[in-house]
Amino acid sequence: MSDFSLDTRTLNFIIILFSVIFCTGLMLFQRSQKRIEGLSLFSMSIFIIGTGPFLMSFRGVISDTLSIVGANMLIALGFHLTLYSLSLFRGYTRRLARISASLMVAVFVGFFFYTYVVPSINSRIVIISSYLALVTLFTSYAVMKGSRKDLPTAVRMMGMTFLVYSAFMVFRALITLSSDEMSSFMAANIIHQITFILSIVLIVSMSFSMLWLINARLLQSIHTLSYEDPLTALHNRRALEATVSSIMNCQNTHSVNVILSDIDNFKRINDNHGHLIGDEVIRKVAEEVRTSLHPNAKAFRLGGDEIMILLPNSHLEIAKDYADSLRQSIEKIQLEATNPIELTSSFGIAQHLPTETWHELVERADRALYVAKREGRNRVSVCASHE
Repeated sequence: MSDFSLDTRTLNFIIILFSVIFCTGLMLFQRSQKRIEGLSLFSMSIFIIGTGPFLMSFRGVISDTLSIVGANMLIALGFHLTLYSLSLFRGYTRRLARISASLMVAVFVGFFFYTYVVPSINSRIVIISSYLALVTLFTSYAVMKGSRKDLPTAVRMMGMTFLVYSAFMVFRALITLSSDEMSSFMAANIIHQITFILSIVLIVSMSFSMLWLINARLLQSIHTLSYEDPLTALHNRRALEATVSSIMNCQNTHSVNVILSDIDNFKRINDNHGHLIGDEVIRKVAEEVRTSLHPNAKAFRLGGDEIMILLPNSHLEIAKDYADSLRQSIEKIQLEATNPIELTSSFGIAQHLPTETWHELVERADRALYVAKREGRNRVSVCASHE
């Protein structure tokens, strides 16, 4: 292994090349998509990480202030910004980023001291390795513990990449502590050369993971849009078909309750107040439905002002109590309109019978809703049989 050596300057140029490519690619991706929080900063962090080794490659040509202190501080800043940007991207607290920022002051003091006061390459390596080990450990934790519901496989891949890099930095610092003082960093042994290779791997891996996570978010967004009503954020008919197929194949279909509801005199509201107010009425009612849903219940907008609620694994009396509670909540909705609006809803309920089809079940719920309308509206009606 002692006979094997890599050219440090070449590795430095490769790092800046990869950094520029991935930074540019991610920046262009950000411009072509809806703004993604943290992505622009993440792109810049990759470029800054690559700029540090690039300046190192000019050691002996430019001043030590730039090639040693400046280069390493850029590397530290790049990794700090990676932590900060991924905390934003993953929805994690910025507490670790604040700790990282404060530690950069100590890194700067250490590099200044061991460059100009007591020159020591080994001490500088220990300082930057220790900082990078800590900040990449923080980054791995922030990625893994973020609150955003991202693709688990991509999250684990990104988190493990930073964790492996952190472990290597600890190993590098320990090896350096037990080694003789180096006379030239550019002639450093294989352990320090591998650091640059791992940095390239880290840049590639975290950029790939970021694109993977973003793509998964876009696919999830498309899926959500295809199954969600845009006006109310309730499920749509397509989602209903998928849900019904699942429920009707279940053995306990007799415990499924269907609630159909619509807004009383909705056509009059539209005629008197306009369609914009009509849309606002539907949104407000849907909001009440969403906030009141039982844990296993699902709500669907069928069209216009009609909403269906499925209550699996529930008794008929529970469905009735729930519908009546929702009815009372809708009565209390306040709307900003020129003229006051009396807002009420009617509900029809049916529980699945062992021998009936889905369509028969819905027809009974629809008949119950018709009875509620006929008997004066703003009430709950139950169809307990085929009658």
